[in-house]
Amino acid sequence: MNTIQKSESQNTTLASRFALASRFALASASPVIWRRAIFTAFAGATLLAGCAGDSDTSKTGDPGTRPAVTTQYTLLPAQDCATVEKRLVEVATEQILQNKYETQYWLEDAAAGGNNANNSAPSQDRASDSPDDYTTTNNQEEGVDEADFVKTDGNYIYTLYGRDLVITKSWPAEETEEVGRITLADEGYPSALFLKGDKVAAFMGIWEDTDDGDGIWEPTDYFNGTRVAILDVSDRTAPRLERHLDIEAWMADARMIDGDVYMVSNGGFEMPFNIWDIAWDDSLNLPQEEYDANEARINELKDQARPIVKAEVERLVQGQNVLDFFPTKRILNSSGDVLASTPLYQCDELYLPQQLAQLGALNITHFDLDDKTPITTTGIVANGWQVYASEDNLYVSMSSNWWWWGWGNNRNETIIHQFNLEGAGDKPRYAASGKVDGWLLNQFSMSEYNGHLRVATTDNQWVWDETTGEGTQTGGNHLTILKNDQGELVETGSVRDLAPGEQVFSARFMGDKGYIVTFERTDPLFTFDLSDPTNPQLKGELKINGFSSYMHPMGDDHLLTIGQDATADGQVQGVHLQIFDVSDMDNPTRVQQHVLSTGSWSSWSEAMWDHHAFTYHPTKQLLAVPVNIHEWEDNNNESFSGLIVYRVDENTGFQEVGRVNHADLATRYYCKNYGATSWECMDSDYQWWTSVRRSIFIEDYLFSLSTVGMKVNDLLDPRTEHKRLMLLEEDLYR
Repeated sequence: MNTIQKSESQNTTLASRFALASRFALASASPVIWRRAIFTAFAGATLLAGCAGDSDTSKTGDPGTRPAVTTQYTLLPAQDCATVEKRLVEVATEQILQNKYETQYWLEDAAAGGNNANNSAPSQDRASDSPDDYTTTNNQEEGVDEADFVKTDGNYIYTLYGRDLVITKSWPAEETEEVGRITLADEGYPSALFLKGDKVAAFMGIWEDTDDGDGIWEPTDYFNGTRVAILDVSDRTAPRLERHLDIEAWMADARMIDGDVYMVSNGGFEMPFNIWDIAWDDSLNLPQEEYDANEARINELKDQARPIVKAEVERLVQGQNVLDFFPTKRILNSSGDVLASTPLYQCDELYLPQQLAQLGALNITHFDLDDKTPITTTGIVANGWQVYASEDNLYVSMSSNWWWWGWGNNRNETIIHQFNLEGAGDKPRYAASGKVDGWLLNQFSMSEYNGHLRVATTDNQWVWDETTGEGTQTGGNHLTILKNDQGELVETGSVRDLAPGEQVFSARFMGDKGYIVTFERTDPLFTFDLSDPTNPQLKGELKINGFSSYMHPMGDDHLLTIGQDATADGQVQGVHLQIFDVSDMDNPTRVQQHVLSTGSWSSWSEAMWDHHAFTYHPTKQLLAVPVNIHEWEDNNNESFSGLIVYRVDENTGFQEVGRVNHADLATRYYCKNYGATSWECMDSDYQWWTSVRRSIFIEDYLFSLSTVGMKVNDLLDPRTEHKRLMLLEEDLYR
C-alpha cells in the first residue's frame, strides 16, 4: 500500500497500498538472485540441521532404520544442550547418508517483491518547514514498514548508493541538494534501510576473514552474515555511526513496527568436521552404491551405513561445546572494535521440529531502533525466505521448490512458521507451524485477517507414465485458510484446484475479500468471499489475455494492476496497466487497459516484481512506474528507459502525464569515470537504458531515483526539471 504522508496538522493519513526482495542498493544486483546465490553457497558448506527435542525413537528412528515421518508440524523447545547435541548428531548422520547415496536437487523459486508505507510524522523541530503531502514506501500492510533502499520523511531523502548512505535535502524542492554522506562498508554493499525519526538502520552482507594465521582452518577463521549499521542522523549534514550489529546468517527480509525492527535471517550450524569427508572416508568401509541401485536398494545401503556414520559423528562431536556450533551475534562500536560476541541464542531458545529435517537455522532477531535495547533472537531448526508480517504476527515460509529434502518425498508443499511480535525489548515468540499444499509466489501470497492466515499456492504436478510414454498434469492452485490451534496452523477452509496447469502470478487479500491471478495462455482473475474462514467461496472469474503480476487496491471496488499483455495463444508482449471493477464479486470486469508496447517482450518494469517501485497517489490520481521499452523496427523502434507518470481514473483510463529519463546523468557518470574520449562517454545509444528504480511525490514535485542519481521534476508537467544530482560516486561497473 502506497501511503501518502500528511502533516499532523491535517491529522489525515491517506492509504492505498504495496517481493528475494528488492532490498538492494540502487546499482546492485537483483535481490532474488543474490539471496538464492547466498543460500546455495551456505547450504552446501554448512550443516543444515534439525530434529525433535525428545527421546522418543519412534520419531527419529533407531541407528539402523531410516527416520520416521510425522505429520505434526508444531516445533518443540529444546530442553537443554544435550538434547540439541543429540539431534544435531542425528541430522548430521542423515545429511552424510544423503550426500553419499542420494542426488540433491536445487529448483528455482518464483519469488517476487512487495512494498508498504512509512507513517512516521515529521520531527517536531522541522514540522513547520515540512511538506504537507508526500508518498512513502509502498508497504503491504499499513503500520508495518518494509526495508527498502530509499526512505523519506518529506524534508530529506535517505538512500543507498554504492557503499554509501546519501542524505539529500528534498524540501523546498527547488533547493534539493546532497547534504550528507557516510560510507557504510569497506567491502560489499548495503542493500536496505529503515528510518525512524533521527535514526537509520542499514543492512548489508559481510564476508570477514578472521584467520589467526596458524595455518589450520577453523570455523572461527571467518565471519559471514548480515551487518546492521545503526546511525544517528539528527545532524543531516554529518550522519554518525553509533554501532554495528552483526548476525552470522543471511538476511531474508525485515519489518519495522513503531521502531521495533524484526530481521529474518538464515544460517547454519558449524559442526567440527566436514560432512563430505565422512561420506567419502574409505577407512570407514561404508557400503558402496551400485550404478543401477533403485530406491529400495539405496534405502538398504543407508540402513547398513547409518550406525557406522552415526558412531563417527558422535566421536567427533564428543567433548565439544554445542553452543560453539550456533550462529554468533556481535556488537561493535563505531571504531569497529568488537564489544561482545556471543551465541545468537541459548539452547533453550531453540525450537526443534518433530522429525528430522535437512534445514538450517532460521532466526527472527529483534532490536529497537530508538533505544539501545538488547538484541534478542528466537531460533528454529528450519529455513525460510518468504516473509509476511501483520502488526501482530510475523510469518516465514519455506517452499519445497527451494530445497527437496532428499528423503521422504518431493511433494509440492510449503511449511509456514508463525511468530508473535511483542516488541518493546521482547524477543519474537514462536507461536505455531503448519503446512499447505503447493508453493508460494511471494509475500502477497499470505495475508492475516481476524486471526486467520490466508495463503495462495500453486500445486501443479507433472506425472510421467512410463507405460504409455505420456505425461499428465494434475493439481492446480489453492487458496487455504489457516488458524493457530494449540501451536499448529490448521486448515479451516479452502478452495482447491483452480486453473490446472497454470500458476499463480499475483495475489492480493483485502479485508474479507481475496483476488488471485493465474496464467499460462490467458489470465484468469479469480475473486473470493473470505468472510467465513471455514467456508471460503469462489465468487467470480474473468479470463483475459496476459497477466497481472502486481495488484494494488484502488478504493474498495477497483484493482489497479501492472503486468504483461499477451496474445490469445499466450505469447507475452509488452507491459500493460489495467483497472478492474470488482464491485460485483460475481462478475469482475476489466474497465481499462493501457499497453505500453506491442512487440514480443518489448518492455518490462521493476514494479512488476517489486512493489516498492510502484508509486500511486489516490487523491491526486497519479501513478508513476519505471519502464524500459525496446521495440523492434517494425514497431516504431522506440527505446526508452525511465519513469512514466499517468493520471489514472476508472472511467477515463490512463492518460500519460509525462516521462523522465536519466540518460544525461548517465553521460556525466560515464564521462567522469571512464574519460571524455571513452566510448561509454560518447555513445548515447549506450546510456539510454540507465534504469530509474524508485519515485517519490512531495507536494507537486516528482523525485526520481536511478542507478546513478536523482532528478526533481514538476509532477504535473515532468518536462519541467528543477534539479539533477549525480549521487553514485564509486565506479561499480568495472
